[in-house]
Amino acid sequence: KLEDPNYIEKLIGRFPQFLNEEEILAENVKKPLEGYLFPATYEFVEEKPSLENIIETAISQTKKVLDQYSTVIENKKMTIHELLTLASLIEKEAPKGEDREKISSVFHNRMEKGMMLQTDPTVIYALGEHKSKLYFSDYEIDDPYNTYKIYGLPPGPIANSGKESIEAALYPAPTNYYYFLATENGEIIYSETFEEHNENYRKHIAK
Repeated sequence: KLEDPNYIEKLIGRFPQFLNEEEILAENVKKPLEGYLFPATYEFVEEKPSLENIIETAISQTKKVLDQYSTVIENKKMTIHELLTLASLIEKEAPKGEDREKISSVFHNRMEKGMMLQTDPTVIYALGEHKSKLYFSDYEIDDPYNTYKIYGLPPGPIANSGKESIEAALYPAPTNYYYFLATENGEIIYSETFEEHNENYRKHIAK
């Protein structure tokens, strides 16, 4: 249903200022409505609500959340699609709330400097299957979502983001970080330079 062209056109007609046809139906976008269904618990009065009702309720909630930040989004010169794409990267990378703003700062800093984002969840999304461990060959996949191959954001979101990740995408922490890595115990270590990042990798990952 989420990939039915006729239904997507209907949704674009219902949410014309929210679902941008050029962006969600762009050639390289894998799933047009990825990122637009707000992750939450929903209550329905009827026992068996229609699939359309469920989908449109989730989209409406995403719009309701983003409407709170309309001025900020406009000031940052971001489209809703770009915001939800960046927020989805943060959502997949940040296991704890306090890391979201710092990870966001890394992505913002890298984009401002013209660096690749190089975030593993985009590789997993490009592969189309969950992998707990990536191999060097995986990073070579030729795919528009692979941020080890492309500059800037991927064509669209890779997950549905909660409010914390959306806020982190809009309000990154003020840092000079350009790198981060996650240790086995879930701690995230940040670095300002590639040399420092390599040292952290040797110390915490390549033991």
